[in-house]
Amino acid sequence: MSACAPAADLVRASVGNSAFQAQSFLSYLTPDCDRLVRAKQIRQVLKRTGLTVRQASALTGMRYGRNTPYHVPATFLFKIRNGITPHVCQLVALSQVTGCRFSDWMNLCGFDLRLILSLQLQVHTERTALITPAHPVSPHDFSCIHESSRIERPDRYFFAKVGIADNVVYPKLLSGSVVRADRRYSPQVGAAEKQADELLWLVEHPGGLACCHVNRIDNEHIVLLPSRSPLSAWPLRLSREARILGLIDLELCPRSPQQFGPRYRPMKTDTLAKIPSANHAMSLSALLRSSRARAGLTLRAAHRKTVQIAQLLQNPDYRIPLGLLSDYEATDRFPRHIAKIISLCVVYGIDFWQLMEAGGSQIDDCGKAPLFGPEFSIAHKFAPETYGEKVKHG
Repeated sequence: MSACAPAADLVRASVGNSAFQAQSFLSYLTPDCDRLVRAKQIRQVLKRTGLTVRQASALTGMRYGRNTPYHVPATFLFKIRNGITPHVCQLVALSQVTGCRFSDWMNLCGFDLRLILSLQLQVHTERTALITPAHPVSPHDFSCIHESSRIERPDRYFFAKVGIADNVVYPKLLSGSVVRADRRYSPQVGAAEKQADELLWLVEHPGGLACCHVNRIDNEHIVLLPSRSPLSAWPLRLSREARILGLIDLELCPRSPQQFGPRYRPMKTDTLAKIPSANHAMSLSALLRSSRARAGLTLRAAHRKTVQIAQLLQNPDYRIPLGLLSDYEATDRFPRHIAKIISLCVVYGIDFWQLMEAGGSQIDDCGKAPLFGPEFSIAHKFAPETYGEKVKHG
């Protein structure tokens, strides 16, 4: 991110006109259809691609090895009929050998990736947190925005939900809003004081995330403004103590604005993780630790949020025990259960595709065929509700 000319003024619009239009997470839940029906649908998909289960098993064995989590056993449909959820790596393998989209395979097995963003909007209220659309956000998703500020690259923007307990610039930004941060911009050394007071930035600092003003002292140090908790009044060293994620150019206001509440509680030292270098790929454990630090959560707080998710979805599979969370951060063992992968993405604010890559699976759905067409549809339909929406395709 390099210094450049100031961006246009902050645009404020209703969340109802954007890709983040709220819709109930319940609308993205796949009904627990009959296991026999799901197994039959999977068999139909394989047949449509010219494969039997045994042939798919042989292909995945040759491609990935029979002793890897990617191998689809010949008993795959038997396990589905008995309620055993497939390993996420098996769905990666099926996507590759069939040439059909991974996200559609996830949907077929009962996991809609749009659920991640919807739950992030639901569970992150107190602290400012990153939210991660699981589909490529297109210009049409922001019809309310002027042409000059529309998306040019899929990785150009960060999105965050402003918390009610750490909104230090209220009422310039409303608590509960979704903000968009443009990664192309960086504060300039010696910028005019007026400019520093007008521009808002999304910043990662030792206490988590903040939407604030930035005064750049020199090429290596910045001061976050205003000087109030949880922001430090002392200069912070870039790349080691703080990282500027982008210039906030869009605020999507909630239909029912939440009042700012000064309920910030000091962070415990175990969450003040070192900010990783952007030039090096992180391991799974390092990604989890840094993402939890960025979210401003202790392990216990993260565990409580997974319990909240399990309660919302009425499914205990989404709950992650405290010890298991600690194991994930201490080792590079990739989660076996898809429900727990989704919970990690929701609570830690991690992009699903980034988490999969850190776990060793690079997924590219570009050029792959859709799994569902007019002649084949999943045995349920989603009913639109009233809160949280879409997500990104890798």
